[in-house]
Amino acid sequence: MDEVVHAAGRKERRVRLLPARVVVYFVLAMALFTDCGYRGVWAALTAGLPGTLVPDPSTAALRQARRRLGTAPLALLFDRLRGPLGTADTMGVFWRGLRLVAWDGTCLEVADSGANIAHFTRHGVRTTRPAGYPQVRLTALVECGTRAVIDAVFGPLRHKELPQAHDLLPALKPGMLLLADRGYDGFEAIRDAADTGADLLWRVQAGRLLPVIHPLPDGTYLTLIADRRSGDRLAKWLHRGRITPLPPRLTAITMRVISYEVTVTDSGGTRRTSTVRLVTTLLDPNKHPACELATLYHQRWEIETAYYGLKVTLRGADRVLRSHTVDGVEQELYALLTVFQVTRMAITHAATTAGIDPDRLSFTIALRTARHTVIRADASGPARMAAILTHTRNLAAPRRRSRTSPRCVKRTLSPYAYNKTRGSVGHKTTVTTTVTLLTRTARP
Repeated sequence: MDEVVHAAGRKERRVRLLPARVVVYFVLAMALFTDCGYRGVWAALTAGLPGTLVPDPSTAALRQARRRLGTAPLALLFDRLRGPLGTADTMGVFWRGLRLVAWDGTCLEVADSGANIAHFTRHGVRTTRPAGYPQVRLTALVECGTRAVIDAVFGPLRHKELPQAHDLLPALKPGMLLLADRGYDGFEAIRDAADTGADLLWRVQAGRLLPVIHPLPDGTYLTLIADRRSGDRLAKWLHRGRITPLPPRLTAITMRVISYEVTVTDSGGTRRTSTVRLVTTLLDPNKHPACELATLYHQRWEIETAYYGLKVTLRGADRVLRSHTVDGVEQELYALLTVFQVTRMAITHAATTAGIDPDRLSFTIALRTARHTVIRADASGPARMAAILTHTRNLAAPRRRSRTSPRCVKRTLSPYAYNKTRGSVGHKTTVTTTVTLLTRTARP
């Protein structure tokens, strides 16, 4: 704490009742006790300390201390703690020597103040009434096996996911396998991500042109993903029936296409089948089997679980960030990310030591234990947390139940639109994944 405060130039010049280091702890405690006001957070932070040594600042004093501290110390603290946590001894982190990572974007609501509205803006709705709260757009790169945050960027809602993902490229390294959904399948995004040395396993949109350049024996094939101009030339070449060699000087990337079907059978016996198309830079079908890659892509949803832990379990369901200024929102977001990352560090360390998959350890129990540790000022907190997390009664099942939850409007604008939430409860399902052989030579 002292190092980041000093590096940010926030070290106080005179002795204060609320030194900068203490304020950093207070801001982190705000992220841990999101349901408490300033005085409640301070009470939880100092409850286990001798009463004669603890000052009793007012809400205004705590607010002014936050403003003096600024955003830089929290940003530096998160920058020191972010990064992958899994090691070779951590279960579920690597696949055939590649570290599984994923990126995606999400939004968080912030306080409805004039400064926040002007900077972050509200999201659009289909009615003439504006949305209730301004929002921050956050894009993160997450380690799938531990759900640790490797890096994250955020900004106003007008900042789109693709530019934010581009800012995460320095965090990609050789030896990583990046999973992404259909929103990132543009040529520039694929090219820039592949240039980092990381391997890719991305889903692509159904209408994307993926010509069969070279069929592979396992039913997959090699294709060319080109920029817009080269894509038009490829389309004309296909339209002519391939009677000439490939057009010269194409700006394109060679990738392997894996197409497979997913059949979902719910508890009522209803079956739904959908086709998924993936492209990958892993071109060798013997070294990287298509069936394993098709199953592996499901790990992309680990980032959604990580966002749930950040936005619901840690922040609290239906809560908005409390800060009414732009600097306060950024400071609060860095504190949330830091507390989330530290909790993931504790979970990963406990799981690795016990030889357990981190997925089986509860993020909720870890947060509850951390809150009790802070309130009681328990010096044995880390060891106690590891013992609680790995206790038999607190471990999740080795294999998750297969369930689906249909997308629907859960936060309706009208209090009378009860039918819009009908069917939003998850149902037990049976999922069958089949890799299908493609025989057509044009557009799969």
